[in-house]
Amino acid sequence: MRMTVAAIAAAGLAAATAACAGDEGDVDGEGDGGGVINMQIGEVRSLIPGGSGESEGYRIIKNVYDGLVYYDIETGEPENLVAEEITSPDNQTWTIKIKDGLTFHNGEPVNADAFIRSWDRTAYAPNALPLNYFFGTFEGYAEMNPDPLPEDQWADPEVPEYPEVATTHLSGVTAVDDLTIEVKLTAPFIGFPTMLGYEAFYPVAEECLADLEACEATPIGNGPFMFEEPYDPQAGGTAVVWEDYAGDKPKIDAVEWHVYLEGDDCWADFLTGDIDICSPSAADYQSAMSDTELAERVIQQPDPSILMLAFPLYDEKFQDVNVRRAISMAIDREGVLNVVGPERFTPLDEWVPESILGGGTNSCGEYCTYDPEAAQELLAQAGGWPEGEPLKIWVNDAADNLDIFRAIGDSISESLGITYELVPMEWTEFLTARENHQLDGPFRSGWGPDYNLNENYLEPIYGGGASVNDQGWENEAYNAKIAEAGAAATLDEAVALYAEAEAILAEDMPSVPVFGENFNFFYTERLDNVEVHPIYAGPRGDCELRTVTITE
Repeated sequence: MRMTVAAIAAAGLAAATAACAGDEGDVDGEGDGGGVINMQIGEVRSLIPGGSGESEGYRIIKNVYDGLVYYDIETGEPENLVAEEITSPDNQTWTIKIKDGLTFHNGEPVNADAFIRSWDRTAYAPNALPLNYFFGTFEGYAEMNPDPLPEDQWADPEVPEYPEVATTHLSGVTAVDDLTIEVKLTAPFIGFPTMLGYEAFYPVAEECLADLEACEATPIGNGPFMFEEPYDPQAGGTAVVWEDYAGDKPKIDAVEWHVYLEGDDCWADFLTGDIDICSPSAADYQSAMSDTELAERVIQQPDPSILMLAFPLYDEKFQDVNVRRAISMAIDREGVLNVVGPERFTPLDEWVPESILGGGTNSCGEYCTYDPEAAQELLAQAGGWPEGEPLKIWVNDAADNLDIFRAIGDSISESLGITYELVPMEWTEFLTARENHQLDGPFRSGWGPDYNLNENYLEPIYGGGASVNDQGWENEAYNAKIAEAGAAATLDEAVALYAEAEAILAEDMPSVPVFGENFNFFYTERLDNVEVHPIYAGPRGDCELRTVTITE
């Protein structure tokens, strides 16, 4: 995705057209086809831009809010949505012109101030928002982000606190007039416009900032769907089509999101027609694929999301790269696929998937090849594994994750002759522990694209230094190459330099690529024109709510 970005490989991002279904409800709306679609969703961290940073919250946010650009479903290229124009003479100072006459659901104007207040909120360190780092290249970011206080001074051990920060506005962001924003970056970054369709850069209404608690429950967006009643994080909620939406209105009347907390699964409810789209877990996958009727209603296509096993480099046990390489070579990726469903994933030997611009480098090479003997030799070179100590593998406790990582753990254990312990955690607790460097073993790490550029799989996950990224990884050569790529004169040059950064990452191996994912979404019979958007889709079953129609 991204302004001026070349098209994604068509095979990777071309969306399949299909249908999903659900029972009609009593919600009235302005959609052409009418009716309500029932969607599964997991636990949501936040419904205000900048505060989610995970797939489930983003699935709602991207329908309730409109960003500056929206990514084309087939090519991944960004197309202006709220933006009228995005330009720069030097790739360092950018001018964003906003379309006139747009409003939030509450009637407030969507103008320059609406974006600036949102960006300032996310970039301000004491707010401790997960997408803060997206503003690291903006002038004025450093003044808003001092080092945190020592952990023993935090009121909540999971929420960092900062010394008093007087600066609350990004100095590099200016409202030239009501509909024009000027952004100054600390260095040229040709890929900057490609980021602007992501949640971190959405606008926020003044009324929302005046009462964040109320806005979390009933978001005040500017997109095609709006909440009339509060969203319940434990049960879900219904968003109706906003009748005053200025763009192309959805063809349905509403979407009802049904919450499935970690460990719960939507498949049984899908089979009864209560949920319209669902991806079967490993336990149900083979029976679903063997059902001839269901096989006619399946969406199968490449998913640019990847699954990794990441290492806590802040733990002494994992500081030797040969330990990390040994664990990678101990994983029988093909064997694991036979356990969890071979068409659900593809063995991965790179950190950027082939379907993303600049991906497909096969940068992991031999270290992502199953070789138990070589794995044992590498572990021996590193001094072996501590006797009597299990290898802890930390995962969020979705049932599918437990199946997948149990199979991975079994493979590692058999190859290296060590025991392992699978440690499940509730989703938001897992995120917090991962971000705060509180894990003492390899942990599940996944990534789906925010936009179509190999940089998106590199800088956000592994950049920022040891105190910032989840792995606690620091490499000066990597950081320098990322900076060099961002300052490239052309996109082609930038993509090539980012690939060089991926090669540096491969040498240090702070994480292990395991699988590239595939969409295997089954849908019921009531809907038509269901498209799965590779950039925006959720992991357990999703479709483009802006285009789906109901046939009944």
